Amino acid sequence: MSGALLVENELHHTYWRKKVGATTITYQAGTAAAGHGFENCIDENAGTTFKIANSTQVRVKILFPSALAMNGFAIYAHNLTKDQGVAIKYSTNNNNTTADFEDDGSVYPHEYKPADNLYRPFGAMWTDPSSFSVRYLTIETIGWTTESYISIMSAGQWVTSHIDVTAPFIPPSFAPYENTIKRNNKGNPLLNDVRKVPQKLNIKLNNFSEDDLEDTTDTAFNTRINGEQKAWPMIEYLGYYLSRYPFFVMYTQGVSGETDAQIKTDRNRLYYCTIDKSLKQPSYSSPTLLNWNINAIGYIE
Repeated sequence: MSGALLVENELHHTYWRKKVGATTITYQAGTAAAGHGFENCIDENAGTTFKIANSTQVRVKILFPSALAMNGFAIYAHNLTKDQGVAIKYSTNNNNTTADFEDDGSVYPHEYKPADNLYRPFGAMWTDPSSFSVRYLTIETIGWTTESYISIMSAGQWVTSHIDVTAPFIPPSFAPYENTIKRNNKGNPLLNDVRKVPQKLNIKLNNFSEDDLEDTTDTAFNTRINGEQKAWPMIEYLGYYLSRYPFFVMYTQGVSGETDAQIKTDRNRLYYCTIDKSLKQPSYSSPTLLNWNINAIGYIE
């Protein structure tokens, strides 16, 4: 399946790691619950949460130090229902004018909600145009209560070139449940702990030449690694982020001829992943072409 990877979380790296300076977060409406500010959902820690203080919905402005290329986002570890979500808009400069991603609204409006009430990862990949120059984002809660939360939110560049998620694997909606029975000190059963079992995925980058992997002209891979800001080769970019941080996998981008609604559904089929044990390196599959097999563990909840 033709997939995509979201490996560099610009929200995390510009705010917490100050990749290109200091990103700022400003509350334009509402307030976050004490100890549950928006920064909690971009710290790459599933144990912290962003929540709102009361029934007033929250809108935050995330101002980056400079404009960044961005074509999508993803959310994991949340309890939002299909009637709740986030509204996301952007600006190319630091003024008060914002716009929707995908100006024609063909696939996405500016509101993003889960497809169901199963708390699975959800997100978007904007393709009209293929990326946006973003100086700041506004993110607004939709229909949240004081019990609603998000633990992980990522935004940046989905990498789409040559990426396949190979069968066999179990789609998130069909992943089996694991039932762990907790017992007291007398051995009597207490409440069961039920969760979706993490799944093994094989992500394959197919039919690359060495020149493709070492190309330094693709601005999608412009980032700061070990203190140096530049357009890095794909092998260095993916190797750096995949080996150090969790990432999102979209296992199908949609296929030709689908309706906008079907494309939106396809692009919500996500896993939140970590590398399984260690990151393998590319190897030749023919005299002239390389394949890169990446083994990952995919989490649903």
